[in-house]
Amino acid sequence: MTIETWPRPRFAPGGGFVRFDLFCFSSGKLADLPLSAATYGLPGQAAMGGLEVREIPRDQEPAWFDGFRAGALRTVAQEQLGPALKELDAATTVHAVFVRKDDPKDLSHLQAMWAVAKWLVARGATVVLDAQSNRFWKGADVTALPAERPFALSAEVSVLVESDPLPDGTFLVHTRGMLKFGRPDLVAVGVPKAQWDQAGALLRTLAMAMAGGAVFKAAQTSGEDKAKVRFVAYEPPKNAPQLNLNNDGLVVQDVDGPGLEKALAAV
Repeated sequence: MTIETWPRPRFAPGGGFVRFDLFCFSSGKLADLPLSAATYGLPGQAAMGGLEVREIPRDQEPAWFDGFRAGALRTVAQEQLGPALKELDAATTVHAVFVRKDDPKDLSHLQAMWAVAKWLVARGATVVLDAQSNRFWKGADVTALPAERPFALSAEVSVLVESDPLPDGTFLVHTRGMLKFGRPDLVAVGVPKAQWDQAGALLRTLAMAMAGGAVFKAAQTSGEDKAKVRFVAYEPPKNAPQLNLNNDGLVVQDVDGPGLEKALAAV
């Protein structure tokens, strides 16, 4: 079986540095299994370039380790894992899987990361945290990812509505996870509750273009999906509250700014 590489059909030079971190939690010793490309979805040995796996027992870094199941991250884990939260609580070891690449022309690095995660789950890991999209995966859900699946933005990037409204009663909608593609995250400011879906659809369309290799920068405009927008550098708290994106950001506005009413009406 040959695993096809996920392409970037709109690749243009000028993007940024890729960072993607997966944390695979386990209790007990992992089974000894080979990393089969066909079984786990690896498109070739070259896809492993820039990827590193580190085994970190809790005893080595207890405070750091326990931070994954405390505070805000615990709240996220409770929402996303449900009863499987007990697997995270029982974990005694984490395998940290990292990739660092300079603006890759395809998405084979993502395939390699998930192939290694599937391999670790097959060996006994029970919970996986995607640090860039801030998403916990049950081990069974990682196992269920088909080796030959096509690229899906929804599996890589979260589109979130901040729970706290802005002073005028509107909301922030933003992506999290675009650092995997060497691209900034997107922020929509001042979105009424009735237009959350439209804002999410707009950001997904723009994010899909960037995942495919398009480069959007501050002061640039885009007409993706007939919703014409411009981009402004995200500068908290100057033009949006602090979101702790751990990535650069672009605020999405109407071409004549500073709101987003026209673009949302076109979605």
